[in-house]
Amino acid sequence: MSKENPPNSDDDTESDGISNHYDWSSTAPSTAIVETIAQAMNCESLEVGPLYEWVDPDSLDAIFDGHSTRTRNSATSISFSYTNYTVTVNSTGTVHVAPA
Repeated sequence: MSKENPPNSDDDTESDGISNHYDWSSTAPSTAIVETIAQAMNCESLEVGPLYEWVDPDSLDAIFDGHSTRTRNSATSISFSYTNYTVTVNSTGTVHVAPA
C-alpha cells in the first residue's frame, strides 16, 4: 500500500476492524498483511513487529500467488492471530484485521 495508490479500504468501526483489498499480482500478501496491520494499529509499516514470528510469510505468498489458477478459481481463506488481532486473508485479495 503506497500513499499514491492505496488499496481499496473499508474503514469499519474499530471493533469490526479494517479491511483492505489488494491485487495479488502486484502486491505480495505478506506485504499487504503488514500494511493492513499497521493501519489497524495506527502506525507505520516499519513499526509492525516481524510477521514471521506469527506465520510463514513465504508460505502465505505462495498460497495466494496472483498468477496461480489454483487460488483464482477457488475460495481460499487463512486466518491467524497477530498480537491482539485476528488477521484473515483470502484469495479475492481481501485482508481483514480485527481486534481479537
